[in-house]
Amino acid sequence: MESLIRIVNKLQDVFSVFGEQQLTDLPQIVNLPQIVVVGTQSSGKSSVLESLVGKSFLPRGTGVVTRAPLVIQMIRYTEETRKSMLKSNNTEDSESITEWVEFLHKPNIFYFDFDMVRNEIECETNNLAGYNKGITNKQIVLRIHTNRYDLTFVDLPGITKVAVGDQPDDIDEQIQKLILSYVKQSNSIILAVVTANTDPSTSESLQIAKKLDPDGIRTIAVVTKLDLIDEGTLQDTKDLLCGQRIPVKLGIIGVVNRSQKDIVENKSMDATLTSETEFLKTNYPDIYTKHGNKALAHTLQLVLITHIKKVYPKLKIELEEMKNKLGKKLLVLHTPDNKISFLIGLLKDISKSYEDTMNGNQNDVSVDQIVGGASIARIIHQKYLKTINAIEPLQDLSNENIAKVLLNTSGTNQSTFVNEKALQKILSRQLKNLIEPSLDCVELVRSEMLNILNSIDARLLETLRRYPQLNEDVRKVFEKLLEENVKNIKDFIASYIESYQECLNTANPDFILEIVKSNNTIQEEILAAANISNCVKEDISDNLFSQPCFTFGQSIPQPIPDKMAQLKKIEINRIQMLNQLLSGLNNQDVSLESSEQVKLHRDLSQCYFEYIRKIVRDFVPKRIKHKMINSFLKVLDKRLNEEIFQTYLIEKKIDEVLLEDETFQKDRNNVETKLDAVRKALKNMVDIQYY
Repeated sequence: MESLIRIVNKLQDVFSVFGEQQLTDLPQIVNLPQIVVVGTQSSGKSSVLESLVGKSFLPRGTGVVTRAPLVIQMIRYTEETRKSMLKSNNTEDSESITEWVEFLHKPNIFYFDFDMVRNEIECETNNLAGYNKGITNKQIVLRIHTNRYDLTFVDLPGITKVAVGDQPDDIDEQIQKLILSYVKQSNSIILAVVTANTDPSTSESLQIAKKLDPDGIRTIAVVTKLDLIDEGTLQDTKDLLCGQRIPVKLGIIGVVNRSQKDIVENKSMDATLTSETEFLKTNYPDIYTKHGNKALAHTLQLVLITHIKKVYPKLKIELEEMKNKLGKKLLVLHTPDNKISFLIGLLKDISKSYEDTMNGNQNDVSVDQIVGGASIARIIHQKYLKTINAIEPLQDLSNENIAKVLLNTSGTNQSTFVNEKALQKILSRQLKNLIEPSLDCVELVRSEMLNILNSIDARLLETLRRYPQLNEDVRKVFEKLLEENVKNIKDFIASYIESYQECLNTANPDFILEIVKSNNTIQEEILAAANISNCVKEDISDNLFSQPCFTFGQSIPQPIPDKMAQLKKIEINRIQMLNQLLSGLNNQDVSLESSEQVKLHRDLSQCYFEYIRKIVRDFVPKRIKHKMINSFLKVLDKRLNEEIFQTYLIEKKIDEVLLEDETFQKDRNNVETKLDAVRKALKNMVDIQYY
């Protein structure tokens, strides 16, 4: 069963190479089953770890000594393994060599002197974290080959509150952040080190454990310095060791470690363990077997093995998901074998993906924003139509302005009933207001069509970013093609509206209908100007009310069928009279006052403007779709091929434009390293399922 711990050791070796990325890019992977040691600088944390290992090897001193996560893997060796190590190291077999150490950052180098191990930890710490007493997330991994047992744990920097010497001012925040990044992982067992001579409620390590593990289901408390408490507090300490004051589920174990005097006098670990057993047996005779460093090692082994078996299924799933994710990412970053085929395929894919995005056929439909063709439809409906519908037909045109136009266009002659020249000038002036919003709409659509290029398949965009020159050239083709279309369509739309400015057709039946559909006030003013209003009114009165035309017995009066025909006849008569009026065939000799003329031309201008506005707001969106969007999509693939692929081929520039951005080269190497690590991890995990 202890081999399970060795498998986890291998997983730690695999992923320790990621350093800080382990906590960001690979959150699932860092969540390995592991024992995380948390305690203040003065809690005796280092002494606990050295007692478990059976050797003095950790750096000591004032301030923050542990400045990098130290992964300590205890591996129980076989005699065969020991002899193989000695042979590979060209070392004579010696019974005195019962432990040795390897560092992951120095493979195939064996340390037999634990003072040298301490020196190497200090050197690598300075290498990773610098010499200014700062800390780092990058791990130092050391394997301690021992004849004791299999066990692994992570030693973290001691909790501190005040910066000392050349420590950074925010050293406390840095340490807290680092500790929390390990403790918050659901697969971490928290080894909270507390001292017996302080109130547990004020313990920093227990507060952190309680915050991240409120139910205490993955926390073990280690109570140190049992030998430093007053005799009168033995019962309180016994209550503490029996779990009456610390709510943790995995156990509370008291230990007695080497004192500073013992360290100075180089008291052996075996002697320390003997002293510890005697102390516990004397002071806590009924519970001493459950405490001490031997009991701690046994408990940690049991807890870690149980936890590994528990989290194995989920961890394996996470590794499989990560392997698939990295595999897909590497597929995007792969170097093409045939650059010509790659380029042809990429350009076709870009054209196809752009068309799909424009037509709403993309694979990944966004739920967060409006993209593609829908964004263009929104521009037309929410911006263009809203703007053009808001234009006042008689904007900046007063009755006085109309009167002056009437007089100025009459010259030396008296103005006729309907002054065609005046109406032409007025409408030319007012219809001009339709041009600018229409051309603005074209520009907005052009801008959005360029933006849509950024909404195509993410894989294609990633590939374009990978080749800066190709990316630039593709975008130039889009800009050039759109510019060609934009110029043509803007010229056509402006010319189209100008034709209505210059060529009036007031006899057009659609315009007559526009007057009929206008409000009653305008109709009556126009008819009154022709002195035919009363005639029409009499016609309406005689025909509508000479006999009953509504049926009753319903909630809403309804015209009877034959009266519907009469109403239609009245409408036709009115159209004929308006047609007669506007065609200039008025036979009446009654001259019109200037005010009546002004009112008439104002009303006619308003109706004609509404008539043309309907035409323009229907025409412009159709023209944009037909000659700007559809035309663009039809030739996009051809233009990409001609202006990029064919040009590159003729000028022999394919190799040049397919030079990768340096960041992508690094990304590919990084992804390959991670994918290799995940595959190794999965291979190692195969062995776990047999336990």
